[in-house]
This record gives sequence, C-alpha cells and structure tokens, in this order.
Amino acid sequence: MTKDQISTYTMRISQANTSALAVVLYDIILDAVKEGLQHYENEELADFEVSVQQAQAFLQKLMAMSKLDTQTGCDVMSLYLFIDKQLLMSYVKRMPVNLTQCIGLLERLRGSFMEISKRDYDPPLMEHVQQVYAGLTYGKGYLKESRDPMQEQNRGLQA
Repeated sequence: MTKDQISTYTMRISQANTSALAVVLYDIILDAVKEGLQHYENEELADFEVSVQQAQAFLQKLMAMSKLDTQTGCDVMSLYLFIDKQLLMSYVKRMPVNLTQCIGLLERLRGSFMEISKRDYDPPLMEHVQQVYAGLTYGKGYLKESRDPMQEQNRGLQA
C-alpha cells in the first residue's frame, strides 16, 4: 500500500461508524488482493505473499466484526471462511487460488454494506478526532482536505 492510500484509509476510519468501517475494510482487502495479483503477474512472489497476508489480516478483522452482529453474522461468515481459505491456499502455494472469484464476492458484499452504510446515521466510532473538510481548496489535479485548527485543543486524552 502506498502512503497516500494509508493516509486516505486512516482519514476514512477516523470518520467512520460501524457500517462505514466495514466498507473501508472491504476496500482495503480488495486493494490488497488486486495488488497481490499484480505482483504475481510481475513475478514478485515475496510481494505477492505480503499482499495476501495483509488481505487475510484485514479479512480476519472483518470476521471479528461479523461475529458481533448476530443478524447477518452466520450467513456472511461462511463467505468469509471461504475467502480466508482461498487466501491461505494462495499463500501456501505461492500462486493465486480462486482470487478473482474472491474479488467478485468481496465486491458484491462491499456493495451490500455500502447500501447499509448509506442508511446508517450512527455517530463515528472514534471520538475527539479532527473534523475533515473536503473541497475548501484545490490543488493541481486533486482535492485538498483541511482540518479545523481550533479543534486541536479538543483532541487527545481528556483527564
């Protein structure tokens, strides 16, 4: 993952509620799997293994979140277990095992959670984080994001 991707995901996580966090985790997993496939095509097996391990680590975080949800947890868990098994087999065999099929499953699941996220008005999980405002200024070819400096005093551990 690039530094820009890490920064973007960090910002999204800090502003996310539970359902939006699931969407962010899906995005991270999808990026890691696609990156792994690119590394495999370029015959960079060490980087392929790292990407598969990252995808598996974030999938396990998603599985832990799903265990907490008793309504959809059982149905979705079987898909997570299938994807986890394919990632494990890909790592062990050092070649993609059904990863394109896993990408399709993850994209469909992401779409479902995206719809849930649109209707979820719960507050963000993290408190005392900087509010991010997008669109105030523009750079060449990209949108700049800025933070309110007056909120700096409200951040951190409050005694």
